[in-house]
Amino acid sequence: MPTVVYFSHNGETLLDGRHQQVSFGNTEVVAKIIAEKVTGKLVQIMPNEPYPVDYQAVLDRAEHEMKQTVLPEIVPIKHDFHADSKIFLGFPIWWNTLPMAVKTFLKQVNFDGKKVYPFCTHEGSGFGKSRQELQQLLPKADIQKGLAVRGSRVTCAQCAVNNWLCQNIQNK
Repeated sequence: MPTVVYFSHNGETLLDGRHQQVSFGNTEVVAKIIAEKVTGKLVQIMPNEPYPVDYQAVLDRAEHEMKQTVLPEIVPIKHDFHADSKIFLGFPIWWNTLPMAVKTFLKQVNFDGKKVYPFCTHEGSGFGKSRQELQQLLPKADIQKGLAVRGSRVTCAQCAVNNWLCQNIQNK
């Protein structure tokens, strides 16, 4: 059974150019679609200190963490990744890259020899420089073709997820 690991932020977000409240983060929406399709186990990356609800405050904290190379502590994950051969890894793109909470997670778990299928949500940057960072953080993992979903379109992501899974995962 594949594992779908994701980091997502709920609260205020920018959708279609407007600040809106969401009860589920965009990446969580995509993660749940993937988990349902691959019959995978969902594992959420959660920082010990939750990110603020306010959109600008989230951006400010994320920028500070990135510029200062702060790896926030995360809630311990109880899943044993040892037997997993396929890991779906989801995250929003913050400041053109991975959120620092995801980097904390990746430094704690050994993905050597595993197939990692990255997916992200964004508002125009696609994967940004996150794929290069994944290669650096997981040099012995087999990073597969990823899926980038515009955050404002996650409610319509079912077709994109299906196509990605059919083309890149179910045949491997």
